[in-house]
Amino acid sequence: MNVLVIDTASSLEIIAARAKRGGAMSSALPQSSHSVTILPAIDRCLSRLGLAPGDLDLIGVGVGPGSFTGIRIAVSTARMLAQVLGRPLVGLPTHLIYAVSISAEEGDAILVAFDAKKGRVFGALYRKTGDGTVPREIIPPGDYAIERLASGSEAGRTTHCIGNGAEKYARELSAMLPRTAMPDIHPDAGTICSLAVDTYRKDPGRYGDCNNVVPDYARKSDAEEALDRKKKAGPTGSAG
Repeated sequence: MNVLVIDTASSLEIIAARAKRGGAMSSALPQSSHSVTILPAIDRCLSRLGLAPGDLDLIGVGVGPGSFTGIRIAVSTARMLAQVLGRPLVGLPTHLIYAVSISAEEGDAILVAFDAKKGRVFGALYRKTGDGTVPREIIPPGDYAIERLASGSEAGRTTHCIGNGAEKYARELSAMLPRTAMPDIHPDAGTICSLAVDTYRKDPGRYGDCNNVVPDYARKSDAEEALDRKKKAGPTGSAG
């Protein structure tokens, strides 16, 4: 299958493409908005493989949680492509896209965390298994205190901590976990695209409607929370 996977839920923009002749990968920290860089990056990856958008068989997209704006850009772009081309669209947890990109020993944990501010992270915890490239989910992607993610790691095993949230709380993680590693992220096009294909093949009928793929924000935006507080406070003042 000719496959394209995109993710912009974090500051790192990930574009992965795969065809019979190999894979093409773009992972960068763009200086401008993902909305400016994502389409040119997609075009470059497809061009390296001699593919046009119409040659794609499957599209995958990271749905978060992470940057609200970044998730919207990736999901809206992927849905547009899937709708125009009439191709199936697979939504993938962003944290799993990162986790499959990390080399680890069987039994090791992979902690993926993006800074969510307010003393919390958008994070998930996985454990490397011996039966394939997809690690087992221990704590699902969500909005957590870093201590919650660390609590799921097994004593005596290495926990591979990645993402800007892990970097921000590196001291806390080192104190809570006796064996930590902070590896660099080297996304692999083949591995990421295989994740999309394997997910699709488990239930192909589920992915025919691109409208079924929605962002996972994990929590309300600041604007939504402010509106909720305003509604709870009720009307102020009274007519004289």
